[in-house]
This record gives sequence, structure tokens and C-alpha cells, in this order.
Amino acid sequence: MSTPQTKTATSPVADAVSGEPGTRKHRDDAPISVRAAQWALPAILLAFIGLFSVLQPSTFANQGNFTTILGSEAVLILVALAAMLPLIVGQYDLSVGANMGMASIAVAMTTSEFGFSTGAGIAVAVVLSTLLGLLNGLLVAEIGISSFVATLAVSSLLSGIVIWSTDGTVIVDNIPATLTDIGNHSILYVPIPFLLVILIAIAMGYVLRMTPTGRYLYAIGGSSEASRLSGLNVGRLTISTFAVSGFLCGIGGVLLVSKLGSANPTTGPEFLLPAFAACFLGATSIRPGNFNVTGTILAVLVLAVGSTGLQLVGVPFYIEPIFAGVVLLIAALVTRYLRKEQS
Repeated sequence: MSTPQTKTATSPVADAVSGEPGTRKHRDDAPISVRAAQWALPAILLAFIGLFSVLQPSTFANQGNFTTILGSEAVLILVALAAMLPLIVGQYDLSVGANMGMASIAVAMTTSEFGFSTGAGIAVAVVLSTLLGLLNGLLVAEIGISSFVATLAVSSLLSGIVIWSTDGTVIVDNIPATLTDIGNHSILYVPIPFLLVILIAIAMGYVLRMTPTGRYLYAIGGSSEASRLSGLNVGRLTISTFAVSGFLCGIGGVLLVSKLGSANPTTGPEFLLPAFAACFLGATSIRPGNFNVTGTILAVLVLAVGSTGLQLVGVPFYIEPIFAGVVLLIAALVTRYLRKEQS
């Protein structure tokens, strides 16, 4: 992206420390289309809620339905945030779905079959997922394998290991109540998993927006070579994003088991497309042209509300995947356009 003429070009390190990247225009100087896009997702979400509340007032517009949506989408939000972090530094993690699925099997097996306590089972699942994320980072940043190839290979490997370790059977027996209680209780009608996700999102948003580390990550995504020449440890920061991505997948796997009370060895990969759709759709709003936490969460909710509304209206089952695919395509095109507008 070109540097605004009113500013002197600076290095990514100086830009990150100042909090005013020279590679981006100030918000006040942004084109009208970019500023309007900032609030597009909240507007679409409210429009969907209003539309389906009118079409299905008894089944859609009630507290139980909204509680169900928030609880059921907590895991997808975490997987989407996990996918978003490598995207910020210009990399792809195609193993986020399989990693989350592996974590769900790990926590279920350790607690139901190996006699681990709930806390120990959660710790094992999260540590394993974090280590897998770290492995992805090392393959990409240290060995130099394309993130697309490396994470796709890891995803396939994980799927095979999970099916082998479970013999392809669903784990449903002896899941401890202390684990399922996490996913089936609410505070003021808000599911506990969603509250946990919001706490994680607040922490991520703070790091990405308010600390030099977060701004370094965006600088790397803008130009990894320029960032390296400016003194940033691109490799270490890239590895860190993959490791944190794995950590989020681990939490997601735990929440999935707590919600369902079981663990299916085939669960996980189907989260990949919706997660990336949410990332790219989220990049069209709040901070248009940039992957961001708030936009990603709003995107998941837009997709969830749209899908739930379509189901309640009674559209044919094949409309839902078409809806998700069209949204992803439009989001990618709009993100590309907004980045050109900001350049």
C-alpha cells in the first residue's frame, strides 16, 4: 500500500510503535466507501434479525432461540479467531478445524477412558493443540514450507490419527458432568461458552489494537520482507500466531465436548469453510480491509442468524451451503476492493 503524501515514509517498526502505520491512510482520509463499510456488518445483522423476526415471530424472535444461537456459535467463533491470527501475518492455517476436532477427542478420551480429572483433561487437550500450532509455525517460519501446504498436510495427518485412535467411534460414555456443565449453563440467559469467548476476544482485541506486538503482526502482513529489514523478528512472531491459533482450537474443542456431551472423530474439518468465511467477511467491516476480532465475531453471528432464519422460514436444505459460499466469495471480493481503496 502506498504511503499518504502528507506523511514521511517510515519503517514498519516505527509505524507499529507510533500506532499510526505509514502504510495506511488515516480513517478521516479514507474514501466514503471504506467508512461506510465500517458499519455494514452490524447493519446487516440487525436487518437479518428484523426480517426473520417479522417472518417467524413465534419461533425466531424469542429468548430461547437467541440463547441457542450464541451457545452453538461459540466454538465456530474460536475457530474463526484461530484462523484469523495467521491471516494477519499473511499466512493460512488450514488445520484449525482438524486441530479443534483433535482437542475434542483428547479431552473426551482422557476424562472418560483414562480417568483424568476434568481440569487435567482440559489441560492435555489445550497443550496438545498449542503444540500442534507451534509445529505449524515451525514448518512455515523455520523450514520454509508454504503455509497452505504445511497446514493442509497437518490437517490430513490429524484426521487420520484421530480416526485411528478412536477406531472411528463416537465417545459418548462417562463424559464428566463437570465438563458438560460448562456448555449447558447460562448467566443471565447468556451461555457460559459465549461469555468465555467474549473474554478471549477482548484480550485478543486489546493485544492487536493497543500493543506494539499487535501492530507488528499487521506490519508483517503488510510486508514481511520490509518488516524483517526493519528489525522485526518475523519468524518468531509468525510462529507465535500459529501457537496461539492452536491454543484457541484447544479451547474450542473443549467447549464443543462440553456442549454436546460427546466427541465425534469426524468432527472438525467442516468448521474450516465457515471459519474462513467469517474471517474474510469480518475484514469488510469495523476495520475495513483488515482482519479484526470484532468484525470476525459479527460475521459469525451474521452467518448464524442468516442460516437459522432460512431454516425456520423453510427454504430447501441446499440453500444454506449456497448462502455460505456466496457470502465468502462476496467477502473476498469486497476485502480486495477495500484494500485497493486504502492504498
